[in-house]
Order: sequence, then C-alpha cells, then structure tokens
Amino acid sequence: MAIRIQEYKDFSLRLHDKGSRKPILGQFELTHNCNLACQHCYVVNEPQRQELSYSELCRIFDEVYEQGCFWLCFTGGEPLLRKDFLDIYSYAYKKGFLISIFTNATLFNENIAGHLKDFPPFCIEVTLNGITKKTYELISQRPGSFELAMRGIELIRKFKLPLKLKCQIMTLNIDEIDLMRKFYDKMNMAFLCSLIINPRLDGSTQTTSLRLPIEKILELRRQKEGLAECSDSSRDILGMLMLPDKKEDIFLEEDSSFDGDNELNLASDALFRCPGGTWAFYVNPYGELCFCNSLREPAWDLRKNSFKQGFYEFFPKIRSEKFKTDSKCRDCDIKSDCLSCPARAYLETGDREAPLPYYCELAQKNRKKEIRT
Repeated sequence: MAIRIQEYKDFSLRLHDKGSRKPILGQFELTHNCNLACQHCYVVNEPQRQELSYSELCRIFDEVYEQGCFWLCFTGGEPLLRKDFLDIYSYAYKKGFLISIFTNATLFNENIAGHLKDFPPFCIEVTLNGITKKTYELISQRPGSFELAMRGIELIRKFKLPLKLKCQIMTLNIDEIDLMRKFYDKMNMAFLCSLIINPRLDGSTQTTSLRLPIEKILELRRQKEGLAECSDSSRDILGMLMLPDKKEDIFLEEDSSFDGDNELNLASDALFRCPGGTWAFYVNPYGELCFCNSLREPAWDLRKNSFKQGFYEFFPKIRSEKFKTDSKCRDCDIKSDCLSCPARAYLETGDREAPLPYYCELAQKNRKKEIRT
C-alpha cells in the first residue's frame, strides 16, 4: 500500500477548517506565577487561589483527548515554575499530544533540556523583549534576568530543541527593533513581534500606556513591501505553530476579526465575530475553561463539570450573544480591519460593546492608507 506524504502545514490547515466545531487546540496556563514582572504583562497572579493539581490536569487532558484535541500549549505565567512541570509534560506527551511551550527561558537547565531532548516538544517559544541587558531588564524588572534568558536560549539550541523567538514591541524597546531584527537574522529566524498591548486581566489599563503611537505602527507596516502579517489570537495559535522559518518580519496583531463570516453563519448583530470557542479553548490555572485568552468571564468550572459539556453547550451560549445597544461597533463598515473585540473592550472599559478609540483610529488610518495605495 502506498503511503502519501503530506506537508505539515497542509495537514494543519485541513484540521483548521473554517467553521469547524471541534476542540483542536487547548492552551493551558499552568500557573499565573512568574519569576519576572514584565511591565506590559496582562496576567495577574492570584496566590490565594488553588492551582490545578497534577492529577486534576491529567484528568482534564484525558477528557480533551477523548474529544479529539490534537495540540496543547503550556504557558503561564512561567510554566517552568511548576515543580511538577516535567511530570505534567510527560503525561501529555505520552498521551500523544503535540505540545508547544511558551516560556521566558530563564529557568531552563540541563535536566529540563535533557528531558525535552528525549521527549521533544513541537515547539518552544521564548519571549525575548530586549537584546541588551538594559532594555530587557527595564521591561522584566528583574536584575540578572537577561543573562538567564540568553543562557536558556543557548541551552535550547545546544540540545537542538525546536526554538522560536518572539517579542512584544512597545515604547520601552522600540528603539532596539533594528538590533532585534539583526539578532533574529543571525539566529536564522523570522522576526516575530506583537504590536498590541492588552489591559491586565484585573481590568487595570496601566499597561496600555506602553502602546506604540498609531503612526509608529503604520510606519512599521510600511517598512517592508509585502510584509507578512498574522495574528496571535485564539483563532491563530495554530497558525503560529506552523509558521515557516523564513527571514521576514511577521507582526502578530491579535486580529479579532475573521474573514469567514459565512462559514460561521454569523447574524448581522452577532457580538462575537471571531471563531472563538469553535476549535480553540483556554484553561486557566484554577480549572476554569475560558472562551479565549482575554474573555475570562463567564467561565466553566472543570473541577465540577465535564469539558465536553463546557465546549459544546457553554461556549455556544457565549457565541450566540448579540448586541444589546446601538454601539458604533455594531454596524461599523471597517470592523473587519479592527483589532477591537468584546473581550478586549470588556477588559478596558467594563463594557463588551464599547468602541475602543485606539483601535478605531488604527483601523481608520490603516483603511485610508490602503485606499491611497
């Protein structure tokens, strides 16, 4: 019998079929604890809350596996702070999941690297927000963290583990962007950067002061003809996993819009226009199944209820929500270009239907630029 060889990207796209209703990828925040205190980070640690135990996580892995989940992403906080991280990882690996690890790399050591060499992940994505000690530690707010991060990256390379680097571009590191591009080029990697800064999960908008001015974002987009852009939202984590190792800038913009309205059969007054809750899901450290990484309320308690019921009954209730007001977002003719969404609006204003001036201006100016060109 002939065996047909299929490119991984084609395989991924086939699974990531528009309009599909199946839990393909799950992102698990193993902890909200972190050894860094990055100024732009949206995660808020709640030490008074009990994180999922190893046995609880294994039970949930079993449930999502039964529902056809194929990819897992382990993130945080900093997931390597979990003392049982390798146990958690090994259980999921032996279960058959393809696993990505999001980390700052500062805690990598020979033991972790050796274990991952024996049981390799699909990808290790390291956030490197500065290429000099001064800038990196201005953002991380932890002295000595730059050397630890660079040592971790070199250890990952030494053990020939699959590595991707990415960064968050903000006012604190924008002057270093050319240095970062050169560093990525030296590493023979695409320059993956996100231009969007979100509010914190507790509603604090302090982080938004680090956003780049609109004109600076437009300038960055203009710098390269044919600039590749993709998003890092719930609908495109899978896209992140299959990015090619090509040397060109890739701006990760958390695009909450979607070009497949017809496939999703969206009503004209549908509040959620992204495919959130259709193939990707999020689980926070406390066992709450969330619609996306920004929308944390309402949540489905996996300690008390089944994953299957949460995904197939709870998520559709959220997806069925409609605009209740005459918000300007409801009938906006450039909403397909806008990076705003109900989840981000709620974090920033407490109102899911509220327009966000920053994203409105970005969408309007970007549309004008496209019309001129």
